[in-house]
Amino acid sequence: MNNMLFQIFDLVTTFVMMLVFIRFMLQFAGMDASNPMIAPAYKATHIVDVFGRIFPTVGQGRISIAAIVLMFLIRLIDISGKAALTHKGIAPVPLFFTGTISLVLDFLRMCRYLVIGSIIVSWIVVFTQSQHPIIGIIVDLAEPILAPFRRITPNLGMIDLSNGRLHCFYLLEMFIGGFAASFMPMLG
Repeated sequence: MNNMLFQIFDLVTTFVMMLVFIRFMLQFAGMDASNPMIAPAYKATHIVDVFGRIFPTVGQGRISIAAIVLMFLIRLIDISGKAALTHKGIAPVPLFFTGTISLVLDFLRMCRYLVIGSIIVSWIVVFTQSQHPIIGIIVDLAEPILAPFRRITPNLGMIDLSNGRLHCFYLLEMFIGGFAASFMPMLG
């Protein structure tokens, strides 16, 4: 029973984290809530607007500090809830650092999955010669991540060399994970 409760708890927190991440990326990509395909995501994550009254947006309203704080709180709830379900305690300092590191790693991982999704849907468009509105949304969500890489890679027409960005995300995840693995034992 406890294992089932653990799995359900993990599923719920992961789903909520993904919703808030999508909301963050929608705002980061400058996508308007008036789009009927995007409006449900804004409605499902209305709590970000509530947090937005406390935490400002930066970067001309594109970077939602409220969404980042909410993802951090969800991660803290996830870690402490799992510790409670397994009858283990976690002290506040390790909880804070574990939450911070896991949030950064989750954020990088979700960005990597978004880039992979945009690559796959771009192939779908090329092979099917049709484009569904969802495909456009995925491509638009990934564009703020891809734009810096496109500026530094040469333009070769239909060949996009900026796919090397996946390796950058993966290497960054490995570096941060290795740093955390060596640093966390010092916290106790």
